[in-house]
Amino acid sequence: MNWDDLRIFLAVSEAGNLSAAARALRISQPTVSRRIAALEEQLSARLFDRLPHGLMPTEQGAALLQHAREMARAAEAADRQTAAFAETEEAEVRISVNEQTALFLIDHLPDLRARLPGVQMELAVSHLLANLSRREADLLIRNCMPDYGALVAKKLGVMAFAVYGAREYVEHFQSATPEALFTQADWIGWDEEHQYMSGQDWLVERLGKAGGPRREVLRVNDGMTLLLAVRRGVGLGILPCCAGDADPSLVRLGEPLRDAAASQYLLVHPDLRKVPAVRRAIDALAWLFEREAVALAGSASVPMAAQ
Repeated sequence: MNWDDLRIFLAVSEAGNLSAAARALRISQPTVSRRIAALEEQLSARLFDRLPHGLMPTEQGAALLQHAREMARAAEAADRQTAAFAETEEAEVRISVNEQTALFLIDHLPDLRARLPGVQMELAVSHLLANLSRREADLLIRNCMPDYGALVAKKLGVMAFAVYGAREYVEHFQSATPEALFTQADWIGWDEEHQYMSGQDWLVERLGKAGGPRREVLRVNDGMTLLLAVRRGVGLGILPCCAGDADPSLVRLGEPLRDAAASQYLLVHPDLRKVPAVRRAIDALAWLFEREAVALAGSASVPMAAQ
């Protein structure tokens, strides 16, 4: 039996529809449909029921699914193991980060690159946790500790957050008290699916106390859009201090928010942590976070708006 056909069958089973499986496999939907049909013909069995809400494995499909998952785990383990055979320090290293961490890394990318000659870095920017067992990424940086028992974790540092506004926008509120800002200034926050983001609880609570319920004038779902909207003077927003302090068009209003600080963790699969290129990337990232600890914590001397 062709492993590629089983891999496609597994992707369709997990995704529940052809289009999502095609995106995950990076092939066309007609190809997925054709390969599933060919597999069903080869096995003389119907593997999926076509239901209104998607595809559901039949009894025969569920039986095959168990074996496909076992084969997938073996293939993933073999892929990780063969990567560990590498002796060269020159290779590609894929790092999964969210937008806010990506901003920090990009700001210091020349220094990071200087410590990683020959290593091709790929930044995979997403809020979703990459599956390191499947090598969707080699390294994962997140501001929480995922409950993945098989992974090796290292704390890189702490990222602080504070309130920022465009310099010209903030000048309109120079005479306002900090409390008055919540009734007079416009605010930018996160949408419903991202209420867990750093500082959002603080903002929702303060806006509620300001005569709420009051919503932000703009709600976003990624950190880059939030930064750009604050920079354009749409309103005030909560940003990482390492990004806000480094932007001359922004001013900070007050000290970092005590409850918004987020620890940054680096995670790697045990099979990959001794791969030379991955090991070098781990060391370089640890060095960068240690060097920039003051900026990350928002402790650097920066101009702040008068309160």
